[in-house]
Amino acid sequence: MIPIIFDFIKMLEFVISGIVAGLLGALAGLGGGVVLTPILTLFLGVPIIYATGSALISTISTSAGSASVYIRRRLANDRIGISLVTATTTGAIMGSLVANYIYTHHLTWIIYIIFGLILLVSIVPTVQRSTCELPPPKNPDWTTRFFRLYGVCYDPALKIWYKYWGVRWWLGWLIMLFAGFIGGLLGIGSGALNVLAMDWAMNLPMKVSTTTSNFMIGVTAATSGSLYWYFGYISPFIAVCTAIGVLLGSRIGTRILMYVTNRQIRWVFIAIMAFLGFRMILRGLGREGILPISSLEKTIISAVLASVIIVALYFVFIYKYEETQDITLSIYQVQPVNPGKIEIKFINATSNLLRYGVLLSITFMVLGLIMLFIHGGGLGIPLKSIIDPNGHVDTSSITILKVVTGVIRLDGLSLMLMGLLVLIAIPVIMVSLNLVRFALEKDLLYTVLALITLTNLLLALFVLPIFILHG
Repeated sequence: MIPIIFDFIKMLEFVISGIVAGLLGALAGLGGGVVLTPILTLFLGVPIIYATGSALISTISTSAGSASVYIRRRLANDRIGISLVTATTTGAIMGSLVANYIYTHHLTWIIYIIFGLILLVSIVPTVQRSTCELPPPKNPDWTTRFFRLYGVCYDPALKIWYKYWGVRWWLGWLIMLFAGFIGGLLGIGSGALNVLAMDWAMNLPMKVSTTTSNFMIGVTAATSGSLYWYFGYISPFIAVCTAIGVLLGSRIGTRILMYVTNRQIRWVFIAIMAFLGFRMILRGLGREGILPISSLEKTIISAVLASVIIVALYFVFIYKYEETQDITLSIYQVQPVNPGKIEIKFINATSNLLRYGVLLSITFMVLGLIMLFIHGGGLGIPLKSIIDPNGHVDTSSITILKVVTGVIRLDGLSLMLMGLLVLIAIPVIMVSLNLVRFALEKDLLYTVLALITLTNLLLALFVLPIFILHG
């Protein structure tokens, strides 16, 4: 009886971690993985190899849970998202392959340090944009017209309809390529850099950037996640518990985001990035014996350094914040614009896919957890081994046929894995829907871009695993 209680407590720890990561991820457009990986590795003792795999799965959960609301309310710009996700999926494939090399050669300390540096670097461009609610207007360029980087949305916090347009698509695409690479390498869905690319490089409003990022990160994470599955880097128990938690947290964060200002979001984003960035770097240095200090000392040092950074940046930019009158609101404000019939139909279809797909996935996961505890294990693996944070379930050896057969027998582990497979399938179907939509609209450019993204997903799901398994 006592061991079961401890196992249940462990499950709650992972679920609560997911709730925190999902809440913060939805608010900042990060996908949860960028917060979840440090929580799992720094506070729950999960090896980073399995933390990143679980974070990728949870990122899809965040994306689907949040994007279903953002798309229906037209805060997320799916056209801009599709044009840029061609880069993130390409980068995700490359990053996942590099991650596999690093893990198989026992160089995990490199992941910790890179992770921390990426978090810290993301702070400066973000805080620079904290001086106004909407970005300073820039004249449209050729990419604005060619890729139609514009839209109209309603902001409940500002209580206005406003227009927006992006610029420098090429710069955003290059950053997205790097973002996808880092996302595949670190298992974070590339959300942090997605926001920077759209907010800083393309001059899109922060709220549009974060919501569109949530639309994109699921596709990027599905690309990496499918490869991590074949690498054996996903611990089903941790992935399922955190995915459930992340979904709950992201739903809460989505509703909060509707009624907070862009400035508030940015400072939450900055505080989290600063602390976790320093903490991950110290963890990486500690693993190599370069900085042999205790975990508590690392936490204190990280908190102090993060506080110093935040206070310094706040006072550097506070005069801009005070002097800014947000005259941009009058420039951006417009009357409501209704979308076309085909667009409305596919907005509803995509939103429903995300909503009901996640519900189906979570149903499999919850039922799987119940059956796992009832049967004391699954697929012939004892419960203790499945719960072990070091991950004794090798997903690379579990085929889809084996999962389906286990689901028919109500095997707990098989049901959990089916839930994970459904999550990975959601972005694939979503991209396919957009492909059909653009084809019906006779939009050749975006039909091609959607096809490129779908090709990358299918490569990661079916083609590259053959080379990995037989290479």
